[in-house]
Amino acid sequence: MEKFLIRIRYFFLPLAFLFIAASFTGAYFSDTVSTTNNTFSAATWSVTPTVTPVLANVVINEFMANPIGSDESNLEWVELYNAGGSSIDIDGWVLYDANDGHDLPISSVNVTGGSTIINAGGYVAVGRNGDADFSLNNSGDLVRLYNGVIGVGTQIESTSYTGTLEGKTWSRIPDAVGAFTDGHIPSPGGPNA
Repeated sequence: MEKFLIRIRYFFLPLAFLFIAASFTGAYFSDTVSTTNNTFSAATWSVTPTVTPVLANVVINEFMANPIGSDESNLEWVELYNAGGSSIDIDGWVLYDANDGHDLPISSVNVTGGSTIINAGGYVAVGRNGDADFSLNNSGDLVRLYNGVIGVGTQIESTSYTGTLEGKTWSRIPDAVGAFTDGHIPSPGGPNA
């Protein structure tokens, strides 16, 4: 019996030392204990809380496909409206026409006011600014909004149209929820009328 107790003592003593010597701070735990001829290592782990972002409800609200003038690459634009309850930064989002290779990346250089943050209930107009790929055809096309490039980002919204009136826009009335109709007075960055 005495030999049994000695064996138990030599077996459990290092384990007891491991638990006593282990340290725990916050959400991180790591320890290594060495005894004569034995090394015990505890696992390292950490806890990271998961935060689910609340996406704002950004919609295509108005677009100019047939501006007055011959330089359509500088005069076409697409207005986005944030119908959500919080601000959202659309820097890096991308507009596409019907062709997946015709992209218009959104950045501070091609939005009204120079800021890619759309406040809740706010508007931003994205101009082509000479972009040679993205183009809204006067006879009809598709306007698509992604929160990144195709294949990486998710399509947020798309709308198609047929035909345009020169100098007039396709607009949602009321903003964000109305159906698109043609022939409206342009209002980039503001409420549609």
